[in-house]
Amino acid sequence: MNIVLVLVVLYNVLVIGGIGLYLSQREKASGQVTDMATGGRNANLAMFSVTMAITYLGSAHVYGLMEMSFVMGAVALWFSFAHTILMCVICLGTGQWVRRLGCATIPELIGRIYGKQMRTITACISAMVVFGLVTLETQTLGIGISAISGWALGWAAVVGAILGTAYVTMGGIKQTMWVNLVNAIVMYASIIIAGIYLAFVLPEGWEGVRQHYVTNGQDYKLSIFGTPDLLVGFSLAAVFSVVFAQSVNQQGMAAAMSAKDESVIRRSLWIAAPVNGLFGVFPVLCGLAAATIPEFAELGPKLAGATLVVKLLPTWLVVLVQAGFLGALLSTFAMSALAPATIFAKDIVGANTKGGLTPEQEMRLIRRVIIIVGSLSAALTFFNHPNVIRAITWLFAWLAPLFFIIVAGLFWKRSTKVAFVVVICSWLINCVWSIGPIKQFAVSIVPGTAVLENAHITAITAFVLTVALYTFAKNTKPALFSDAYLQEQPTGGLA
Repeated sequence: MNIVLVLVVLYNVLVIGGIGLYLSQREKASGQVTDMATGGRNANLAMFSVTMAITYLGSAHVYGLMEMSFVMGAVALWFSFAHTILMCVICLGTGQWVRRLGCATIPELIGRIYGKQMRTITACISAMVVFGLVTLETQTLGIGISAISGWALGWAAVVGAILGTAYVTMGGIKQTMWVNLVNAIVMYASIIIAGIYLAFVLPEGWEGVRQHYVTNGQDYKLSIFGTPDLLVGFSLAAVFSVVFAQSVNQQGMAAAMSAKDESVIRRSLWIAAPVNGLFGVFPVLCGLAAATIPEFAELGPKLAGATLVVKLLPTWLVVLVQAGFLGALLSTFAMSALAPATIFAKDIVGANTKGGLTPEQEMRLIRRVIIIVGSLSAALTFFNHPNVIRAITWLFAWLAPLFFIIVAGLFWKRSTKVAFVVVICSWLINCVWSIGPIKQFAVSIVPGTAVLENAHITAITAFVLTVALYTFAKNTKPALFSDAYLQEQPTGGLA
């Protein structure tokens, strides 16, 4: 039996199970049902900051960055830089907006601005996108378990999905927050120690890694700027997709709704941004190093970095590193699985049920949907293992239009017709750019468009359409945060 796997799983079972049992007993004693999606909306600065940071340290940050740095080099760090910008946008913008309006989901926010029909449409798309993210989180859970155990990736992913599903069904977001506080300490302490330790156990140290790329004419892989094509095609695409999509993604907004108040969200920037942004350094170093060592390079980009960590570090440090990684992945899986379940319960069933759902009914439905989501993600991941970061970039392109119509509806003007045209046209462009001949045709006319990814095209399309259509639209309504709207309300506040 693999002692590392046993200890890693035992750590997470004890931490997750212990915290879950404690919170369950406390809830029974209080006689209140805590909303799984918002956790009672009383998270303090420490809990919220760490949860915001860890929520976005999922599949792409851990093994996805190892995979991308193996292939592209240090330019993969732009994915982490993009998330640092994201923390600024959420903590200073979208997170506060959602908390101020008291919305539990992004579709609910859009419904407040544009009506019930737009709420339902965006709910279906948002749920689809987040389900796609759940399958990617399942894959990276499988990568971590496979690296430790030697199991086939498909079966390891199934085990990861079972652990993640059990995790989130136990307590929802409040439990996730408490677990994140513990895992953050373990994870950061372990990767700092591991980064130093690797300098002594790599065949020729970190200098040997650098020399390998210089000797082979690949010194561009040592630079965060890479090549011009990578800088535009990957780095800029990462910034576009992460900032415009993740800032209105359900996982982050669920965390924002759990905050005690807007001040907590705003002040959390100084903790969440560095905690999230600095994490990517270690996975990128592992991917770069693994590509220079034949023993690991032959495993390919998906498993090379993860296997290097397991093989070169001492057992006690492997346990700490993998426990932290697995904890972060389980946390992100939990938030990702909770998101479509919450959207389905609140925006599809609850919003279309006369009288709505009681808290007990809503909780039961959310738990059942989480189990279904976890089961489906396990089944899909068993057979399919796409490139993590490129898949995430494509999925995020679906959410980019929502950012622009939300900003317009909150600060400029509102029109359901305009919002509908913006999102539908942007989604069509995303589909056509993915599977149709338009990209090839555009490249034949303007070769420079070859570096444009779905995130670029969708975000640009949504921005141009939002500005153009709202400029000339008639019969619009005042934005929710505009003086004109506030003056219309009997109390001078938001209705």
